[in-house]
Amino acid sequence: MSQRRLVFEMMIAERSMRRWIDARSGDSGIGAAGAGVLFHLAGHDNALVGDVSAAMCASPSGMSGLVSRLEKGGLVAKTPDAADARAVRLSLTPAGRAAVEAAKSVVRELNAEMSDGFTDGELAVVARWLGHITHRLT
Repeated sequence: MSQRRLVFEMMIAERSMRRWIDARSGDSGIGAAGAGVLFHLAGHDNALVGDVSAAMCASPSGMSGLVSRLEKGGLVAKTPDAADARAVRLSLTPAGRAAVEAAKSVVRELNAEMSDGFTDGELAVVARWLGHITHRLT
């Protein structure tokens, strides 16, 4: 198989997944990127904004706007870091925790769509390949 189109195919697939998630976010306005932040905070509450940015592979300016939208939506709360007043920590609000649960349902549905027609063995190879790319290129 020719690998010349892998980059293109991955970019198109990523955009398709984002559009799919965004179309199912309803009137929440959370979308794929916002859901990623909420999922990270669900496992790392009171995280530094910089740590969330790193986990999301996001730029500081992009994360700033996204966090502002999530804060305005009542999904996250920002507090200054006790050790460094210049740093900001993020935590989920009760509405943010509810949004995480709703987003989990959307992601379960997406995972089912994406894996339909593939064996567990095939999916294991895909997961290994994607992990390889992530570790190799960062």
